[in-house]
Amino acid sequence: MLLPPEEATKFHSLYQSLLGFVCARIGGVDGVIDAESFRRAPTQRKAEARDLLYEYIDLIGAYVEENPDEFRELDLGIVLSWRRFSSGRFVIARDLRELTIFLTEGDPPRAYGVLGLNSEISEIIAQPLPAMVDAVLLPWKDRIVCDGLLRRYNIRFGPGMRRAMKERCDAAKASGIITSLDPDWRPAPPAEAKKPKNPAVSRFIKRCPKAVEDFKRRFGPPQSEVEGERAREYGLWQVDGAAVNPCDRVLIYPNVIADHDLHLFVRGGEITHIAAPPRRQWTKAELRPPEGGRLLR
Repeated sequence: MLLPPEEATKFHSLYQSLLGFVCARIGGVDGVIDAESFRRAPTQRKAEARDLLYEYIDLIGAYVEENPDEFRELDLGIVLSWRRFSSGRFVIARDLRELTIFLTEGDPPRAYGVLGLNSEISEIIAQPLPAMVDAVLLPWKDRIVCDGLLRRYNIRFGPGMRRAMKERCDAAKASGIITSLDPDWRPAPPAEAKKPKNPAVSRFIKRCPKAVEDFKRRFGPPQSEVEGERAREYGLWQVDGAAVNPCDRVLIYPNVIADHDLHLFVRGGEITHIAAPPRRQWTKAELRPPEGGRLLR
């Protein structure tokens, strides 16, 4: 999952301006001395320049006070929030639909839910997960982003390590995935598990009369009733052609269970099986046989 493109562009503008300011103040690294040289530098040099910021984190205050690129107050507030960064060694444990899980090494483990910027984090590391990296996580409004300057470790996790990592990840997720670096943020308490209600079909079957005549007295006549060989066409069949549920009548009720048709399979006056397929309206296109096929008569 990525930040929206316009927000990713804003992040880069602020981050490059800040890192250029820091490099100019303390002399830079290997030719990275301002924002422009930072933009042109290879990833390794960018990471080294980035590390200077977190050695001299107080320079964020100086940058905001001087505001060399005349950003708005709202943007400067975002820069100030970067003093609440989290850096170090992480295991990128899982790539979910909405977040990438960064797992800390300590005990108990913590799981950060992180967004990428212009590229998916899994694409940046270009190796199967889990993967160990050095990374910096930063607040972005009410979310957490990775600046993309990852240092990868050439480590392969065997089956045992993968199991252990999964257990750590599950334990961290049970405590709540951290999606904000705000010190006042707390994960939402887990919702109390509610006992699921019995589906309407199950509730109905428990009180369904066994004799077909009792059923008719209670629910009225069926909309359709078929007998003999024609009734067998409604039942289940094995692949060798044998009937799973031989019956002599099938009664069809469309008005007993909401959104379902009710098929009663009857043998000798007793209801032996019940089917309740969901009701739906078929279009003419759906009723056509597949290309090259034909309807059996």
